[in-house]
Amino acid sequence: MFLRQLEYLVALAHEQHFSRAARHCNVSQPSLSNAIKQLEAEFGTPIVLRHQRFQGFTAEGSRIVEWSKRILADRDAMLQELSVLKSTLAGRIRLGAMPTSSPVLPHINACFLKRHPGVQVDVSFLGLDELRVKLINFELDVGITYTDQKQPPPLASRPLYNEHLSLLVPDDAQFPTETTTWSAAAALPLCLLPPHMHERQIIDAAFASVGKSPTPLIESDSIVNLAFHTMLGGVVTVVPSHFELVIGGFPRTRVVKLTEPEVVREVGLIWVGGDPMLPMAKAMLDALNAMAIPELVKAPPTPLKLVNGPTRSPQGGGRRPARR
Repeated sequence: MFLRQLEYLVALAHEQHFSRAARHCNVSQPSLSNAIKQLEAEFGTPIVLRHQRFQGFTAEGSRIVEWSKRILADRDAMLQELSVLKSTLAGRIRLGAMPTSSPVLPHINACFLKRHPGVQVDVSFLGLDELRVKLINFELDVGITYTDQKQPPPLASRPLYNEHLSLLVPDDAQFPTETTTWSAAAALPLCLLPPHMHERQIIDAAFASVGKSPTPLIESDSIVNLAFHTMLGGVVTVVPSHFELVIGGFPRTRVVKLTEPEVVREVGLIWVGGDPMLPMAKAMLDALNAMAIPELVKAPPTPLKLVNGPTRSPQGGGRRPARR
């Protein structure tokens, strides 16, 4: 048995198609098929359900795929740990994140890359369930998502900051200025994330708590796209209050505090637990332990109004993150 054969098998599980898996591995389809047949002969059990085309895995094959993912992840972890011992962590860290963490990610990644300049950061925006599945399948190294509920095994977590939901509105007199309620927000023209996303379900629950069930005019799975729609005027969207970190990127908008109820969720880092801890996950955890993220995402005392750009300089009272 060779690691390359396991890589072929994992590629087939991902692509669900022999030809695509072969292209992914840069080999011919007969080479990939023969390598998997050799594994079946070595293990003494069928792995793949075959007819005229790929039809899935046998029960034994599914377990072999899971073990293959773990073996390959351990191989990668060993190589990463060896690079750490040489004081030159190298490779790629695969970070899954929920869309609402977008304003915080650049600060996290900048801190991480300062400590590990030889590592490439690969960011994917995912829903909570998909993020957990990819971590468990070793398709991600770490994730940033809600952690106020216990993570299912084998995942571990570490809190980072609290997310306060606010309303992003056009900088127009017809919209609220500093504070509004969820009940009042329900009557405004909304653009929101799609219903299947965990973040949208939190928003819907907040509206339901005050007896409202608004229908948004626009839905998008990109929080940045929703912010652009708000910037052009006519609609509002729900964002974390820490969007004020990047409000300059969305001129002619302002962040308004949402109350009655005030919705606060804990956001943290999650990873696959174990001893030893996977090197990339440990490197990210160490970097985050060196950051004061709760201070970074703390909202300014008053909304920062923008009309075609900032109306006042940071020295005029706007809070800036501490230089690190």
